Amino acid sequence: MKDDIMQEVWKAKDAISARYQYDLKTLVDHLRAKEKTSAYRVVNLHAKRQVQHPA
Repeated sequence: MKDDIMQEVWKAKDAISARYQYDLKTLVDHLRAKEKTSAYRVVNLHAKRQVQHPA
């Protein structure tokens, strides 16, 4: 079954990956630099984790 939405997501992912030579460090460096000039955090590593309570 063809899923047009997932194909569009993968196409965007591939374009972003290619833009940064398929190098995660290069992409992260770009995002961190962009974050410094933005009012928003790109990634918040200090976000509170949700605790799942047993049922």
